[in-house]
Amino acid sequence: MNTWPFFNQIIWKKMRPFKKQKSESEILAKEEKNENQNHDEIIGRLAAFFAHEIRNPLTSIIGFTQFLEQDQAVKSNQKISQYLSIIKDEALRMESLIQELLILATTDFHKDHLSIINVKCMVEKTIAIFKMQPEYENVQFSTDLPDEIYITGNESRLKQLLVNLMNNAIEASEGECLIHTRLKKEDTDVWIFITDNGKGIPEDLIEHLFSPFFTTKEEGTGVGLPICKAIVETLNGEMSIQNQQPQGTQVRIRLPLIKNTP
Repeated sequence: MNTWPFFNQIIWKKMRPFKKQKSESEILAKEEKNENQNHDEIIGRLAAFFAHEIRNPLTSIIGFTQFLEQDQAVKSNQKISQYLSIIKDEALRMESLIQELLILATTDFHKDHLSIINVKCMVEKTIAIFKMQPEYENVQFSTDLPDEIYITGNESRLKQLLVNLMNNAIEASEGECLIHTRLKKEDTDVWIFITDNGKGIPEDLIEHLFSPFFTTKEEGTGVGLPICKAIVETLNGEMSIQNQQPQGTQVRIRLPLIKNTP
């Protein structure tokens, strides 16, 4: 007598609740994922709407302020000129924040045009941008860049990433500003290390640095690092921030190499 059908029925009856439970959990997980995506989409649309609505009057404020600054009667009044300068600076700061909000809320990084990028060349170009500006003439840049390293990505986004991170490093440095950028090539990845000589970041705050609107700066927006992380993750990479000894902070970025270099 073949007893296998009998045992199969018993096993099926025992396993059916587990399969049902697994199926229900998968459905719930999928529904939660869709709900989160819908929530993010709604937040993105609201942010874009309010950003556009604020930008229109803000553009008028900046324009009329710049117009008034050229008026001779205004130029002759030091106090009024000072007030106008404050208004313009704050309006420009708000305009910059709105631009960052729009990028964070509405940009689909996955739709960016991708091309083959020479990471070493991009780092050198980014540093050259800083060196050409008078306000950074006292910043000392050092590099450790191996031979050409290539990734697939969006050149504009990668430049935005490097500029933001180097600018953060400069702002964090104290005394003699030293910024060191190093590339490390592994089997399938490239690591980008950007290190400053600042006082570091309290350990309990590091985990919050990539949260939107969280900032340790008095005039910071808390949007720059979340944008940087979004760019990195879109390229299937990862990004972290660690304190260095005896001082300083290091940003670490891992990006996948392309299989066939040009």
